[in-house]
Amino acid sequence: MRHQILFLILLCTAHAWAQQQNVSGIVKGPDGGIANVSVREIDSNRRFFNHTRTDGNGLFSFHVRDAQHSLQFYAPGYRTISHKMLGEKKFNVTMEKCRTSPYVATAKVILRSDRLFNGHYLGNVVNQPAWIEKMCDTLYSIILPIQMERLVDEYPAGRQLIILDEYGRQVTQCENVIDVYPLSEDPDKLDTYCVSQSYTGTDRIPGGADDETKLYAYPHFQISRAQLEQFCEKPELLGRLAVDTYRANNYWNFFPTPKTIGLIKKALAK
Repeated sequence: MRHQILFLILLCTAHAWAQQQNVSGIVKGPDGGIANVSVREIDSNRRFFNHTRTDGNGLFSFHVRDAQHSLQFYAPGYRTISHKMLGEKKFNVTMEKCRTSPYVATAKVILRSDRLFNGHYLGNVVNQPAWIEKMCDTLYSIILPIQMERLVDEYPAGRQLIILDEYGRQVTQCENVIDVYPLSEDPDKLDTYCVSQSYTGTDRIPGGADDETKLYAYPHFQISRAQLEQFCEKPELLGRLAVDTYRANNYWNFFPTPKTIGLIKKALAK
């Protein structure tokens, strides 16, 4: 019995050591290797273990705790990506630059309401604050602040805004056009300057934040003036807005009210 226990201990120890290994690679962008990229070892629950940074040529090498974990790559101005190791030791990673909108610099907030939309999310009642920015004469942007459920370097919340009619049929789909770093500012206290600073990452939380800090994402969904006018004329076409979060099967479901339509009409008149 004693020998069996000893054997099991040695077997578990050998397995643990087998999971540990040194990994290396290069991180590239459109212009070649990217320096000072944060490379993290994370598990499926986004828990952080080991960490390193790329050198001036985009090269990295460090020891990981478990070869079945993932590597997360983060650099200001680039989209944060994760890559499952699956026991691999060499990695050639390409990072894409964050998207920006040419209208951001000239966008003007024409509507701001603390309860523009009402609805529910995972059984909880939601009174959703929102902004509408005028980006040019024919293009607008709807901003829906979302509190993040977990901390990441760059928010993945709010990829799409799906607009459904009163019968649940899809009317249109708006893509999130601006990658904004998460902010610790509460939407009720956030001013236009803070939002504009977040476009460039000036006020971002580098490398995440502690568990006590609440972070908010501010996805921007572009929509045409013609579509907003159509919704004001036919409110039934704006029966529901479904914003998908970082989990593809989770949605914030917002239900416009007569007040919503009235506010949008006033915004279009400006």
